Amino acid sequence: MQRRDILRAGGALATLPLIQRAGAQSFPSRTVTLLVPYAAGGNADITARLFAEALTKTLGQPVIVDNRGGGGGAIGAMQVINAKPDGHTVLFSAPGVFSVTPHLVKVGYNLNSIRPVCLVSKTPLVLVVKKGKYKSLQELVAAAKANPGGVPMGYSGLGTPNHLALLNLEAVGQVRFTPIAYKGSGPMLQDMLAGQIEVGADQVSTSKPYIDSGDLVPLAVFGPPLALLPGVPTVSSLGPEPFDVTTYLGVAAPKETPDAVVAALQKAARAAMEDPKLIAGIAKLNSALQFGDAAEYDRAMRNENDFVQKMVASGRIKAD
Repeated sequence: MQRRDILRAGGALATLPLIQRAGAQSFPSRTVTLLVPYAAGGNADITARLFAEALTKTLGQPVIVDNRGGGGGAIGAMQVINAKPDGHTVLFSAPGVFSVTPHLVKVGYNLNSIRPVCLVSKTPLVLVVKKGKYKSLQELVAAAKANPGGVPMGYSGLGTPNHLALLNLEAVGQVRFTPIAYKGSGPMLQDMLAGQIEVGADQVSTSKPYIDSGDLVPLAVFGPPLALLPGVPTVSSLGPEPFDVTTYLGVAAPKETPDAVVAALQKAARAAMEDPKLIAGIAKLNSALQFGDAAEYDRAMRNENDFVQKMVASGRIKAD
């Protein structure tokens, strides 16, 4: 009896790879959900919706966007981490959800809890202020130095590139702000327009309409100079810039997602990025499509992880 049980168990184990392959070959068999762990109206949300439309064509199944903001992206990340690993529920976010947020708040995961699929886009960040407050980057820095911790600065949630941009400005300018975390760029910008806060770090894609209207004024860009914001200085004009805070957005899947499903998602994503409507939409956002494979996504995560570890060790940031 024992021998028969062992043989039966061995047979079941031998068929497991075949079952996994069959599941992978059936992907996608239904609607695919791109879960965005930020509030609606921000750069990630807008990009995800453009991408979902193009991805629907290349996958041959509907792709929908589901916003689950909060916790620096942790709420949405946990939902995907715990989802069935079949490719039908994936995350669309910045890598910082896994590399930065776990250093700042107590979460049940780390950067090894997810499977990177690909990077999709990159967007520059800009330091913006409410019209009529600060006339230059130097004036803002001087105000922050004169009143340490007394100048509020908004950003779209713990662990986001916007949060890293704030830390970058503090490090380069040798100042301290009062950080105000939001659930996304949309709510932050609404508070800025209403005069609730006067300074924010945001993607140029979502701030540009308000810059064009004159409601917001760009004081600096986080990264190289931008042709679309001529004459606006870089944060590095204050000193050496220690970190690239460009916003990268991409797709990640549950850890145990089969190789074949990941490969299918990558192939569909690359094809979607050739869609003329997506290309035009991303250009209108002042962003850029940039495909990166799983290794590039992983590298972005680990670079951010190293930066935040240094910030924690130096006491620049403290976990809640």
